[in-house]
Amino acid sequence: MMFTGSSVNKQRKSSSGDKRNGERRRYNGKNTRYSDLGDNSGTKIHGKPRVPRHHNMVQKMSQSDGMVSYSLGGSSTSPLIPNPFEVERDRPENDFSKIFGREINRRRGAVKHQRVHSVKGHKFVAKFFRQPTFCAFCKDFLWGFGKQGYQCQSCQTAVHKKCHDKLLSKCSGSGINSESTIYLRERFKVDVPHRFKIHNYMSPTFCDHCGSLLYGLYRQGLKCEECDVNCHKKCEKLMANLCGINQKLVVEAIEKVRKGSIDSRDSPGSTLNPALNPAFALDYNDLPEEVSQSSTYQSFQRSGRITPPATTIPRFRKYCVDDFNFLKVLGKGSFGKVLLAELKGTEYYYAVKCLKKDVVLEDDDVECTLIERKVLALGTKHPYLCHLLCTFQTESHLFFVMEYLNGGDLMFHIQAERRFSEARARFYGAEIVSGLKFLHNKGIVYRDLKLDNILLDFDGHVRIADFGMCKLQIFLDRMADTFCGTPDYMAPEIIKGQHYNQCVDWWSFGVLLYEMLLGQSPFSGCDEDELFWSICNEKPVIPRFLSADANSVLTQFLEKDANKRLGNRFSPHGDIQDHPFFQPIDWPALEARKLEPPFRPNLQHPLDTQYFDKTFTTERAKLTPIETPIMQSMDQVQFQGFSYTNPNATDK
Repeated sequence: MMFTGSSVNKQRKSSSGDKRNGERRRYNGKNTRYSDLGDNSGTKIHGKPRVPRHHNMVQKMSQSDGMVSYSLGGSSTSPLIPNPFEVERDRPENDFSKIFGREINRRRGAVKHQRVHSVKGHKFVAKFFRQPTFCAFCKDFLWGFGKQGYQCQSCQTAVHKKCHDKLLSKCSGSGINSESTIYLRERFKVDVPHRFKIHNYMSPTFCDHCGSLLYGLYRQGLKCEECDVNCHKKCEKLMANLCGINQKLVVEAIEKVRKGSIDSRDSPGSTLNPALNPAFALDYNDLPEEVSQSSTYQSFQRSGRITPPATTIPRFRKYCVDDFNFLKVLGKGSFGKVLLAELKGTEYYYAVKCLKKDVVLEDDDVECTLIERKVLALGTKHPYLCHLLCTFQTESHLFFVMEYLNGGDLMFHIQAERRFSEARARFYGAEIVSGLKFLHNKGIVYRDLKLDNILLDFDGHVRIADFGMCKLQIFLDRMADTFCGTPDYMAPEIIKGQHYNQCVDWWSFGVLLYEMLLGQSPFSGCDEDELFWSICNEKPVIPRFLSADANSVLTQFLEKDANKRLGNRFSPHGDIQDHPFFQPIDWPALEARKLEPPFRPNLQHPLDTQYFDKTFTTERAKLTPIETPIMQSMDQVQFQGFSYTNPNATDK
């Protein structure tokens, strides 16, 4: 991933060990082959029969839904579901009880739901506790004769009525992996699990979660060895990782800070004018100190003019980490981080990709890193590829200094706008086609085309980025066979373990174009096996609202036979540029970057990062240190010759 770790409608990750929970996984290396997926006549994967998605459609309907009819092509009325108006003709005049619902043949009791107070996912209801109970928040006794307090219907947390809206943690079936635990871990760096052990209590003791008595004569419950928290065995899995944390004190501290912030803003003499109140100007623009003190931002304050990101580097020399000021985090992943950086003493600002050497060595990606550097340097000669300025290294990290593409990636824009118009998708698609053809003519297979790797520059033109999955020297009859890529974009020939060439990029381009036009992926499955089966056997559903040309181009790009696929030099469909879908494109003007983009980033200042995930941009820009023993064990010889300055991207 270039700047973000982002899927369509899902959070997508880039590690083969991660879940598919919204983040797509990248594969590099040999893996299980699915060569038997081409047969759609009862193919089985891992012992499970595979059938097309529409065969799995549930065609059940409750008796009260008699007015609804489902169809799957053909007749508008399913033969499995009777039409109530046809039934009416053969029914006695007063016999309508069975048309729209169940016959009235029994008494029906009334139902009254308790009033539920929803607070941070908890579903609290007032409850009368039949035994002495203590509050899980303030640890005080629940006094009273009626309903003494509230109890969550899901996790059984017991609290006072006055405390129920002050809980720090959210409700979850399991506190260990709950949303609140994840939030506290990321926001407050609180991730301390309890160390519970079975304990014999010599005096009456109450559970710190549900508040009730730990009953029994011995081994009544669990006690944390670190913070002395007590709980039932049944409550252990519901306890959040808050060992040693007093929720009451934390909430009081947060309220005190929040109240102090409000008082300071409402105090006499305060002003909302940034010119009269510099402290407010910093908060208003959401700028960290590093950004506000940078030469680029100070120049912007003086002139009011937004200068585009630097496309060159001032001098042809060897650069090092001390030459740059790191300003913001643009993205991060298991590989390292991408930082917004400024060259010291200048107004040149760049995107710097920082790779951790230990991760590169562990994943055996040294060769991929060198290939990425080579392709990035080659990209300087093309307008729609990401440009490399220089590379350098320290004992712990590798650094790629690249042009800062401040428009964000297409994944960010698709998630914000749901889908693009045909004109906008056509424009982006044409520029991507130009970039892919340039790589293919150089014998390079890209293999990782996806929305996350297509970024917009200062003017709104696309740039292809992240070349770590490229394969070089694929000419004529030479083929590749490595199982790699992002699962949703993999071509059938990769999944089946066949040899392949540049045609796999045109399949990925078809998936990407489909996502731009429709805002969803053409193939899906509940796991990777079903996804791969769908890619190899199913035809994507193309809705009628798309134009005939869009329908045609998607069908031809998503052709499972690589020899017939649009983009193949032997394809019966001809050249991509001659397809009716791309007829409005003036290709010579596009190659010269003379076409007006349909969207131009609306930036507030030169270092604006509004088109990047705020999860990353709000973090402090710093390198993640590597432990000294690990750093001393690394073989630095493998990284010799990595440092490089691009002669085609220097001013002098």
